Amino acid sequence: MKTSKLLSIFCLLLISPLLLAQDYLVYVTSGSGAASTVKTFASDGTFTGDFFVPGTGGSNWPQDIIFLENIDKAIVSGLNNGAIGSYEKNTGDYIEDFASIPLGPTRMKIGPDGLIYVLQWNGNGKVLRYQTDGTFIDEFTSIGINGAIGLDWDNTGNLYISSYTANTIRKFDSSGNDLGVYITGLQGPTNCWFDPVVNGDMLVSNWNGNNIKRYDSSGNFVSDFVASITQPEGVVYLPNGNLLVGSGGAVDDILEFQADGTMVGVFASGNSLANPNAIVLRDVPLSVSENQVNTFFVTPTIGDLFNLNTEVTSNYKTLEIFDVHGKHLETIVLTNVNNIWDASRYNEGLYFIVALDNGKSAVQKIIISKR
Repeated sequence: MKTSKLLSIFCLLLISPLLLAQDYLVYVTSGSGAASTVKTFASDGTFTGDFFVPGTGGSNWPQDIIFLENIDKAIVSGLNNGAIGSYEKNTGDYIEDFASIPLGPTRMKIGPDGLIYVLQWNGNGKVLRYQTDGTFIDEFTSIGINGAIGLDWDNTGNLYISSYTANTIRKFDSSGNDLGVYITGLQGPTNCWFDPVVNGDMLVSNWNGNNIKRYDSSGNFVSDFVASITQPEGVVYLPNGNLLVGSGGAVDDILEFQADGTMVGVFASGNSLANPNAIVLRDVPLSVSENQVNTFFVTPTIGDLFNLNTEVTSNYKTLEIFDVHGKHLETIVLTNVNNIWDASRYNEGLYFIVALDNGKSAVQKIIISKR
C-alpha cells in the first residue's frame, strides 16, 4: 500500500516537465563600497536584477550569502561594515543584523554540525560559530587566521582555511585544534575546496597568481587546474557538474568550466557586476502534494549535507529519497533521527524527497552538488 502510494506521487512528478526542469538562480556578491549588492542571474546566465537595493542594511563589500530557507531569511556578510545582515529570502528586504563581527566577516558556510562557520579578515580572528538563528556559540579554532577567505571540510571532518595574507592553507581537526600548515607557496589564495571528481584532491583559487591550483591529499602540488584566470574568487558547481568561478580585474565575469578545468565560456558578465567574490545557487522552490507543505523540510536545497527542518518533518513519519528516474534510494525514519542527512554518497544531480504519513504527503526537489 505504501509502495503504490509513493509511486503514484512520483508519477505526478514524472509527467510534469516543469517539475523536472532544473530551475535555479545564481546569486553573486558584487561591489566594494556603499553601492554593494548581490546580483541575481537565471540558470542560463540572464541577469534578473539586484537581490536587494544597493547599500541596503549597511552591506558594504559583501563576501558571502547563505539562504536559511526554513526561517525565510538570507544572510550576507559585509566586510567593511563589520556585520552579517539578514534579508527576506525572496524580496531582499533588510530585516536586521544577524551578527556583529568587528574584525570583518568574509566566508560563511554551514558545517557538518549544522552550525554556521564565519571567517574573519582583520586581525588574528578565530573562526566563529553561530546557530542559524544568530545565537553565538563559540570561537571554534584554537588559533586565529589572518586574512581568512576560504574554507572546506574533508570527509573525516577536518577543517581547512585559506589565508590570503599568509599565502597558506591551514588544517584543523574536527574540534578546532590546529594541525599546522597544509599548503604553502600560494599567491593570495581565496576559495579552497575538495574536488568532487578526484577524491582527496584540493583545488585552490590563487587570486594573485591568476590561476586555480590542484593539490593531492597530502598537500603536495599536482598541477594547474585552470592555468589562466584573472583574480579568481567565488566558486560553485552547477547541477550538470560544471564549475562557475568569479573573475575580477578589468572585466568582471562569471566564467564556466567543465569538471576537468576545461573552459566552457562566459556564464555572466556586465550589468554592473564588480568584484564578484561569492557565487551561490538557490533552487527554485518546488513542493507539490495532496496536502502541500508551506516551507522546506530539508535545507539547503542544493548541496550534499542537508538539515532537517524539524518544525515541518515532525508532521511526517518518513522521508523517501528518489532519483530523477524514479528509483527509490533510501528511507529516512523521522523518529529519534539525526537532524542532518548526509547525501555525499550519491552522485550529483536532481533528486526528490517524499514525506509521507497517514493521509498526508509532500514532495520537495533538491539538487545534490558537491563543492
